[in-house]
Amino acid sequence: MTLNGDFYTIEGRLPAQDGMVYGFDVRLNPEHYIFRAHFPGHPITPGVCLMQMVAELAAEAEGCSLYVRSVKNAKYTGVVTPGENARLRFVFSSRAETGDGGIKVQALVTAPDNPETLFTKFSLTLYKDQI
Repeated sequence: MTLNGDFYTIEGRLPAQDGMVYGFDVRLNPEHYIFRAHFPGHPITPGVCLMQMVAELAAEAEGCSLYVRSVKNAKYTGVVTPGENARLRFVFSSRAETGDGGIKVQALVTAPDNPETLFTKFSLTLYKDQI
């Protein structure tokens, strides 16, 4: 299931710079049905959706479909609410080939207007083929 275009939209791609391989600014859709179930009256963005967004944004940057194969680290340090945090910045701080067709990435999810506000940190291995 692809979340881009419905759950969130890409507002812009960030130019590569020191400490960033690639990055994206996105906007969540606070009216999406996921937020009605997670949680009614107090919506928060599910961690698995943030992880899927990392895979989709990496795929956008790489120019191919990518799927999460393994999670080395997923650290949730803040709650992403669609009302207060509808805009997010995904910063990919590292990217490496695995040698077997995979790509290891490290990504941070922050507030675009305040990069010190860290919501999530991921270390994932992504592959072109689903398992």
